[in-house]
Amino acid sequence: MSDRGTNSPPSEDRDVPALERTEATLIEAARALTARLDVSGVCTAVLDAVEQVFGATASWVLLYDESTRTLRTQVWRGTAAHVYNDLSLPADRGLLGQAFSNREAVFVPDVHREDRWFDSARIHASGLRSVFMLPLEFDRRAIGVIGLDSPRFTAGALPRPIDTARLQAFAAQAAIAITNARRFEASERDRARLRALLDERRQLRGQVQLMREEIRSVIGDTDIIGSSAGLLTMMRQASLVAPGDTTVLLLGETGTGKEMVARFIHERSTRPKGPFVPVNCAALPEALVESELFGHERGAFTGAVSSRPGKFELAHRGTLFLDEIGDLPADAQAKLLRVLQDHQVQRVGGTKSTRVDVRLIAATNQDLDTAVAEKRFRADLFYRLSVFPIQLPPLRERRDDIPALVQHFLKHFARRLKRRVADVDAAALAKLAAYDWPGNVRELQNVVERGVILSAGSHLEARTLALSPAGGDRAEAGTGVSLADAERRAILGALDATEWRISGPGGAAEQLKVKPTTLHAKMKKLGIRRPKPGATS
Repeated sequence: MSDRGTNSPPSEDRDVPALERTEATLIEAARALTARLDVSGVCTAVLDAVEQVFGATASWVLLYDESTRTLRTQVWRGTAAHVYNDLSLPADRGLLGQAFSNREAVFVPDVHREDRWFDSARIHASGLRSVFMLPLEFDRRAIGVIGLDSPRFTAGALPRPIDTARLQAFAAQAAIAITNARRFEASERDRARLRALLDERRQLRGQVQLMREEIRSVIGDTDIIGSSAGLLTMMRQASLVAPGDTTVLLLGETGTGKEMVARFIHERSTRPKGPFVPVNCAALPEALVESELFGHERGAFTGAVSSRPGKFELAHRGTLFLDEIGDLPADAQAKLLRVLQDHQVQRVGGTKSTRVDVRLIAATNQDLDTAVAEKRFRADLFYRLSVFPIQLPPLRERRDDIPALVQHFLKHFARRLKRRVADVDAAALAKLAAYDWPGNVRELQNVVERGVILSAGSHLEARTLALSPAGGDRAEAGTGVSLADAERRAILGALDATEWRISGPGGAAEQLKVKPTTLHAKMKKLGIRRPKPGATS
């Protein structure tokens, strides 16, 4: 033990009653320590015992903080409490640092004659007279320092070996109890974090459920409505292919419900709990197609301020639905083919490949055979995609389903819009049945929604149904109309009805239930331009 005294202490303690009191205090301290599970409580119990045994007028416990490599005051009391209040000092500096770093007892008989303190001026002004301190040790390493000032210890009455042994006994008990309390507090923090994570997970699940219900309230039920022969044939094919991981190609005109069929297949596959990630290829800017599908690393291009996974990674162990796949650029087609062959993706700007487990469902309203012949679509990719093609019938080929669809949309929009429209009159139903529906089910949905808004009574009336001239009726409709012509007429009808306003509430994109970017792409492909003012048709 380091000290500054001159007198030799007695070699043994002959005060038997004092020994018995010390032993009793040690036993009581041990009981108190084992009863506490908080660090501050343990340290307080230690100082209680120190005061009783040594008659300390000041005492303190400093614990080592590994994150800052400092000794910080945990508990303090007595004459110089303000000196150690919120004290933080380097663990290798001063006499406290000496006791901690060298793991040795240190006694200073007169604090005013000692300048090796970390903050000598503060200690000299503290009112402390002598300081007796030693490290708290557990598992062969120091975890802190305990110290005291007692009138029993002076330059003429140095701590005896038995005094050091007693303080070491307290310190050993304290170190064990403090370590256990720290572990308990850490486990409690871990439990609290786990509870917080579980609460957050429950909240997220609740939010997802609310979002699902909100989506259902917006788009209606995802059940496929109808019982016509063409629809039933399509549904049987979808049911047959759903359980496996076979790539599916959905073929059909715009608005026939390709995404709904894709979801039907996903929900009946072996991965219904996995993500369903829909992507509209026509809506992706050409410069960002590969980044959106395959992801990118930070700095891969201007604006890539952070790494980002692509749709394939997001759809891992689920289903990726690529709608309007015929609009993919050639470079993206080549990379998509490699992903389908290798089941691995490489982010733009990256060097590592990531394995993905994704079931692919693609869809198009284009004639891909013609696109392949014209070299606009890769033949090898087409063959990869068309393992199991499913043709979706247009609404004009399943007119028997129109009454059921109308009732379905009527009920949905009446509930959503808080209207009392409960049925459709015969004239309105006849008008809907006679129409050719170039926009298919999506157009029917839009017409019914608008009709519900305009209806004043409890029935959907014919006068509230705004049908585009492009649809005509069965008496006027010609035969052999191409898909492109039907799309052009549907788009022109929506543009005329909205005075060529494409985006925003009530715009043509909203009327057609497509994104403005998708509508722009379609208009560009079909050569549709807004007529100049004063031009005649």
